[in-house]
Amino acid sequence: MHDCACDWSDMMKIIRMFAVLVAAVCILSFLPGAGAMTIQLDPLSTTSVSSASVSAASVNDNYPITEEQAKNSIRIFMNDLTLDPMLIDTGSIEIGNYYIFKIDLDSYTVNQNTGVVEFVHFGAHNPDSAVMNVTRDQAYAIATGYAGQKYEGFAGKTWNLVVDRVYETSNYEYNQTSQTYERIALKAYDFILREEQDHVLLPSLVHVRINPATGAIVDYWGVNRVLTVSDLTGKITLSNAIQSATDYTYSSFKVNSAEGYLAVVTQSQNVESLAWVITLHGTYTWDPNYNDTYTVVVNADDGSVLGGTIWPEYRINYL
Repeated sequence: MHDCACDWSDMMKIIRMFAVLVAAVCILSFLPGAGAMTIQLDPLSTTSVSSASVSAASVNDNYPITEEQAKNSIRIFMNDLTLDPMLIDTGSIEIGNYYIFKIDLDSYTVNQNTGVVEFVHFGAHNPDSAVMNVTRDQAYAIATGYAGQKYEGFAGKTWNLVVDRVYETSNYEYNQTSQTYERIALKAYDFILREEQDHVLLPSLVHVRINPATGAIVDYWGVNRVLTVSDLTGKITLSNAIQSATDYTYSSFKVNSAEGYLAVVTQSQNVESLAWVITLHGTYTWDPNYNDTYTVVVNADDGSVLGGTIWPEYRINYL
């Protein structure tokens, strides 16, 4: 526990910071032993998956896609009309309501409004080592080539490569000889391309994770959204947005540096706003050697802090 001499106002700010920042930690769940990633959906029904729960999941959609239509979307996506996807869940995130299907080790998340397969995880392709037979450039070519096949209009958009890294994690496997669990290092390539217009990042994006040993696709996100924000300039300056973000933190946090960028972000359900995404770096008065970082999203029109989970910033930040 930290020895933080906070007053009641500070405590309320801390609570608000948790609402904006800490809750986002649970957005993505990593499957143990796989280095895999799935989108965590909020449940739309407390009942088990059935035709009734699917109906409930679609009740707020204007043009709901049926379960069979969603299955056909998966078959078309995979170029295999013999596939038999099994519906395992329904749910929602900021950008829509979804069906989740499984086929063996693979999962497919289908947008209920459009029928588009927007999130895919290929479980059989999970990395099982840190071997990197595929170079970064080769992996990037595989990722963009796959996106070009699966993402409608990919070639016609202006993309900004916002994530370009080697993802590293580990797993523990049981060694029959030593009869102990041994730590196994795992690596993968992560690429995220985000649509850009007038130097402003938009909600549409592509994410591809590549197994560096085999070059196989592990994860694919393909989100294409209509831009509803007409003015991409904003009324709040970067310096004012940084001040708003700083004021939102608590008094014991001393900001040493800050940066930000303009983006169109999405809050539930599909509410788009032009915002400054501010990153604050600093220390605490009660422990100046402890460095910390906060991300605060500030409305670029009125300077207010946007709360709740926000697409895609918090999902990208916690990959």
